[in-house]
Amino acid sequence: MSRSAPSKKTVLMKWTSWAFLAFVGSLVFLVLFIKDWEIKKGVDRLSRMDVSPKSALDADPNLKLVSERSPYMRTER
Repeated sequence: MSRSAPSKKTVLMKWTSWAFLAFVGSLVFLVLFIKDWEIKKGVDRLSRMDVSPKSALDADPNLKLVSERSPYMRTER
């Protein structure tokens, strides 16, 4: 028995699957490379930084005084 040559569809599927695997592998490599670079350089992400919450009234103490003098503001005293 002689083997027949693989069809074009089979060859195309084989190349497509290898190309997909190469693409996914390159994405994984890129993500790992960037993470390693960040660790080596000591880059801190802004989302990981802890910032103490501050009131908007602390920025300008006169803001509270203006709102207290307003006739439209209720005082609950």
